[in-house]
This record gives sequence, C-alpha cells and structure tokens, in this order.
Amino acid sequence: MRDRIRSGAVGAMLVVLALVASACGDDASGGGTKEGPTITVGSFNFGESLILAEIYAQVLEANGYPVSRTFNLGSRELVYPALVDGDIDLLPEYTGSLLTHRGGVPVPDEDETYAAMVAAISADGLLALDYAPAQDKNGIVVTGATAASLGLSKVSDLAAHNGTLAFGGPPECPQRELCLLGLEQVYGLEFASFSPLDVGGPLTVAALEGGEIDVALLFTSDGVIAAKGFVLLEDDMGLQPAENVVPVTTDEIVAAYGNEFVDLLDSVSAKLTTAALSELNKRYGIDAEDADALATEWLADNGFLG
Repeated sequence: MRDRIRSGAVGAMLVVLALVASACGDDASGGGTKEGPTITVGSFNFGESLILAEIYAQVLEANGYPVSRTFNLGSRELVYPALVDGDIDLLPEYTGSLLTHRGGVPVPDEDETYAAMVAAISADGLLALDYAPAQDKNGIVVTGATAASLGLSKVSDLAAHNGTLAFGGPPECPQRELCLLGLEQVYGLEFASFSPLDVGGPLTVAALEGGEIDVALLFTSDGVIAAKGFVLLEDDMGLQPAENVVPVTTDEIVAAYGNEFVDLLDSVSAKLTTAALSELNKRYGIDAEDADALATEWLADNGFLG
C-alpha cells in the first residue's frame, strides 16, 4: 500500500485536530438504532482510504450502528496508535503493509500474510476481519494495444519477448527485489532498456501511454488503469507480497456487537475487487467525484442499500 509520509510533528497535530473535531461533532455521524458504543471509523489521508472508510461507515449506518467519522488522519505511524488507543475503532488497512509496520515480512500467499498480520496486532487488542480480494500493491502494466498485439495477460507472458521491450519504473527499480531485479530473478525477464521515471506516477503513465516504454510498474488499484484502458498483468509466479484490503477493529467493538457486526463487514469485503477499486479511484482522483457518493453507489450496486 502506498504509505503517504508526513513529518511526525505536523502529522501528529493533524491527528489531534481531527480527533478533537470528531469529539465536537463536526464530522458526519449516524445516530443508529443498535445499543452500544459509537464506532469511530478512521482513514489514512489518501483517496482510496477515504472511499473504503466511507463504504464501511455507510453500511454500518444503514444497519443501525452508531457511527462517527475521523478521516484524513495521516500515515500509519500516526493512525495505528490512534486505533490502539481507542481514538478510532475501525480502519481499512492493508495486510502486507500493516504486517511490515509491526515488524513482520509479508509474502505473496494471501492467507499466510493475513495470519501473520493477525498475530502481530493481537497483543495490541486489535482484530482483523476477513480480507477482501482487492489489493493495492506493485503491478506490471501494459497498454491495451500492447496486450492485444503480443497476447499478454500475465507477467510470465513477457518472457517470450525478452530483449525487445522497454520497461519503466522508479529510479531504484533495478536494485529492488519487487521491481526489475525480481522480474529478472523470478520470471527470467530481460528488457531492451530501462527508463528511470517515478513511483507509479504521472511520468510513468505518460511514458507508457506515449509509447516511450512498453511495460510499466504501477499500483494495482490505481485509477489510471481503468481510465486509460491499461492491462494489469497477472503476477502468476507470485513476485509481489499480498496487500489485501482488510478492516481492522478493536476487541471492545467486536465484544459489544458480536457476530452480526463481523458478518456484515465480512460480506462487504468479499465483494471488493481490485478492478472495482481501480474504477472507484479513477472516479475519485480523475473525475473528481466525492468519496461519500461513490461509496453509496457501490453499496447500492452490490445489494447493501435498499
């Protein structure tokens, strides 16, 4: 997951201000009909996290749970302590990144990474619910035209074109096991050239769209994939560690609301796919649609709202 980094002092102040605003009733909230503690839903400070937080918050509200929102809190270094301290009660997380934050090492196997993450956060009084199919991790991408002309659907297909394709990605990519180095070692890929660009950003997108490179490293849920009709190649040999979306909550909230609460959020997560997240990110980041409206539409389309 793309962790947005802020300076500690500024980020900590933003967390404090956001939590104070929530306590004063400035954030949107739902009164609910179920008896129990108000569930404060938090988010990181980027669009995808806002959309996911709204999805979980709205489905809880629609089912009678008392909900408040504390969004745009900053990076994991700031948000995780807020979750542990009970300042927020529910957070859409990412399995591999959270495991890394807690000192573990994620692997491509989704269940193994999830199990290690669950164990890593349990001592802090936190529980992870079921993870979603949706992932936000490094992805290897080509244009639709390139995929069609070369018959590409998975990363291993690129080996048939060794020495003929140009690759673009972050400047450090040639030395990274999850980038060019790993593509060479795991997939046996050889590229005609490498262009140092940015970290899944506009330089990489422009180079791929303009034909300066043939293959690029982007993030799997990036809205630009849906917007530009790019093709995300399947990581069929498991180079990238798992980064499934997963709601993390507290022991107290699960104890208060039980299986009904868990089953509801698990059912939502089960329908969150990487392709759907890419489309939502495209509509938020490129089409400038509101996160709350996107969440409402997605929930309605998937049968969670009447």
